[in-house]
Amino acid sequence: MITCETIILMNDDDLSRYFPAYGDKLAVVSFAKQQEKKEKVNARKRTLFEKLSWKMSRKNETQAGPSKDVQSRNATKQGRKIEVGWMDYNHIKEEYSQVRTKCGGGVRKLTINKEATSRDILRASKELFFPGGISPKGREEEFLFRIMNFNLLEMDVASSVGEVYKSTKFAMLRFYLASKKIEVDDPDSEDDGLPAVDITAQRDLPSTSSVLLPTASTPNPVPEQLDLSEVPVYDLTSSDHEVKFGPLFTDAEVEGLALTLPIARTEEIISYTKAASANPVGEMAPANPVSVMAAANPVGVMASANLVGEMAPAHPVEEMAPANPVGVMASANPVIPDVLTVDEPIVVNRGNMLHDMVDAFRLIPEEALQSETQYTFRIQHIDGRMEAGEGVGVTRDCISFFWEEFFSRCTVGCSVKVPFIRHDLGQAEWQAVAKIIVFGWYACGYFPCQLSPSFMRMAISGSYSSDDLVGEFLNYLSDEEATTLRAAMNEYDSYPQEDIIDVLNTYGCRSIPNAENLPTLVAEIAHKELIQSPAFVGDCWSKILDALSQNFDISMVAEQLQPTNRKVSRLFSFSDTLTAAQETTKNHLLRFTRELDAITLKKFLRFCTGSDLLTCDSIAIRFNERSGLSRHPVAHTCGCVLELPVTYVHYPEFRSEFRAVLESGVWAMDIV
Repeated sequence: MITCETIILMNDDDLSRYFPAYGDKLAVVSFAKQQEKKEKVNARKRTLFEKLSWKMSRKNETQAGPSKDVQSRNATKQGRKIEVGWMDYNHIKEEYSQVRTKCGGGVRKLTINKEATSRDILRASKELFFPGGISPKGREEEFLFRIMNFNLLEMDVASSVGEVYKSTKFAMLRFYLASKKIEVDDPDSEDDGLPAVDITAQRDLPSTSSVLLPTASTPNPVPEQLDLSEVPVYDLTSSDHEVKFGPLFTDAEVEGLALTLPIARTEEIISYTKAASANPVGEMAPANPVSVMAAANPVGVMASANLVGEMAPAHPVEEMAPANPVGVMASANPVIPDVLTVDEPIVVNRGNMLHDMVDAFRLIPEEALQSETQYTFRIQHIDGRMEAGEGVGVTRDCISFFWEEFFSRCTVGCSVKVPFIRHDLGQAEWQAVAKIIVFGWYACGYFPCQLSPSFMRMAISGSYSSDDLVGEFLNYLSDEEATTLRAAMNEYDSYPQEDIIDVLNTYGCRSIPNAENLPTLVAEIAHKELIQSPAFVGDCWSKILDALSQNFDISMVAEQLQPTNRKVSRLFSFSDTLTAAQETTKNHLLRFTRELDAITLKKFLRFCTGSDLLTCDSIAIRFNERSGLSRHPVAHTCGCVLELPVTYVHYPEFRSEFRAVLESGVWAMDIV
């Protein structure tokens, strides 16, 4: 018998024996293929129905059969799983609030005997949240405890976990360890249904010759007593007469190095080390620099060519705390004078530069901003020690650092920025910022070019050009927003209206845009964002910035100060006679400078001169033959001098080390 499957397998000669006509052969083959396809579909359907029927039968058998066994197994279990959280009483809000995981709380899961009562849960909860009797919120004996159920009601002391499961029918029960810190006049401390806790034993306070150091066992450590006589003190001076940009060590090399900070007193440089970023002291901003110096790694925080520290007699405590009438870290109760004089330097902390600069310039009279005798600066490191650098290079660095912090925390906008009104900055603070603008211009030729030129013209002279607002506003926007508005203003119908409305809504537009009114809407929003919103700041600045009103062209100043790769390359000053190695390093430097992007170029300029703008006429290049771990770039910011080794084998090696220096951000002003 010839079936459809057989016909599909037959060739033309075989088919011709039964179907001489060519059209009949095609019709028969087509019919056979259709039948085969239908059979495959039917077979697949039958297979699916069979599988579904089999699964349903298995499911019914599973539901009907083992349920009693499962119930019996649960009934015979002696332990049940529960969740435990921690609720601490807030005395200000007068309510319990849950302690989060990052604060030592969170929800923990544990298995407990189903006959356990609230006392057993209390004991287990204390072991979870108060390991060793200590938690981030205090010691165990400082609290009163009780166990609350999922309704935040106190658990019945006679009820067991199994009984609560049986009565509530919950799949998982959650209990809370409720803690309340004992206060002297706490009325609940005597009537809480729990045994009284003895808190009369107090730790002895340290004597005057001791400092309090945090322990590393808990996130919120309890002070422990340490005698200063037991702490080795290392001398921060050395016979080595250079503080260098520390070499870039591997992690294995860093662990084996003993680092020290040599200090001499001739001229300032910028110091850098990869190891400094690993020092935990750098992450703290303590109010007492003495305790930091005692608690930190005694071998110091900066790296140099001299890798072995020298022992020296202990320094008196009074010598380790620098005098700082303005900086917030110099003393617990600093004496703030009415007016700062030029007789003493302004001390600012790297971790608090913005506020320290504002606090200092609040005390500087306006007439002193343009005087021939300028104020000087000293920088205090974030670990409390004083950096040794002095001079105009430090002044440029402080001004640049201040504006970097100011643009990040007190302005809005992208390429063009305007001040942002903050509740913690009043008239006196904004006037101090204006004094910094005037001081920076007269002291070192620095002007914050990122501020909107129209806003600054309004603050300085009381007038601006409305023709410039739209262009500045597009630079004020992000790249995506500016692209959207530019395309819409050129050809409105070619751009999605939803994107245009989203951009305008971001800046408070209340009108429906179209091709006719879009330019007007953009101009109005530009005026609101660049002129109206920061108007209070402009009023605060106007009187002080009047000192810049004569012959001060903001556009020309911004053009002169803004660094470019070409401008920076032309600043380099080389010796007339160079060796072959020096010529190679010179080419490396020029190539490296031409490859830098705008952000890294500013970092390079600040590394060499202390300023991220073009405030110097030239950068003198000197060469040395250092190699190995002592090879590094050295920048003398007062004289704008850059020292480079000539021992680089090839350009990628030069580029890698210099980029690591610029991208590290671990810089400090010290002296050689």
